Amino acid sequence: MTILRVLVLAGVVLFAAGCSTIDIQTDYDPATNFTTLKTFKWVDAKGSDLDKAPLAKARIRDAVIANLKAKGFTEAASGEPDFFVFAHAGAKEKMNVTDWGYSYGAYWGPYGAYGRNIDVSYYTEASVFIDVVKNNPGKDELAWRGVGTGVMQQGLSPEERTEAINSAVAAILEDFPPGSAKQ
Repeated sequence: MTILRVLVLAGVVLFAAGCSTIDIQTDYDPATNFTTLKTFKWVDAKGSDLDKAPLAKARIRDAVIANLKAKGFTEAASGEPDFFVFAHAGAKEKMNVTDWGYSYGAYWGPYGAYGRNIDVSYYTEASVFIDVVKNNPGKDELAWRGVGTGVMQQGLSPEERTEAINSAVAAILEDFPPGSAKQ
């Protein structure tokens, strides 16, 4: 694994700070009765890119737990919870090409200096997935998924990273359980 890949993974959820928008998508199983879900347990997703970014993983875990508690859910200290919560993340390099069309150059002679005016920029887009899985013995089922996607910001302090992750997680969990978003 290259050092660049490690750095990208270490900052995978830093996209929230300074970002004008985070694209939030949610989906859920309409057959799930979310009013019966009262207790939860955080589960570390094995094989997630977050395994390579332990500080980001801890910040996401803390933000998810705090948001769920603020919504009235109880973290199960022992016994079987009503649902499990997982988080996954990933990042990919993207390219933005803007074609401004044809332009005239500085020379205004009989033939002019024609050319295309094209800007090319590169950025890293990161996504954070939060999954809620119903605890059905022998058959755990995905009940709800929230995904936040945005452009990663670089050069943030640890405090800014924590704030960015808290904001992103709050935005992702805004409509959990379904129908709970502020109208």
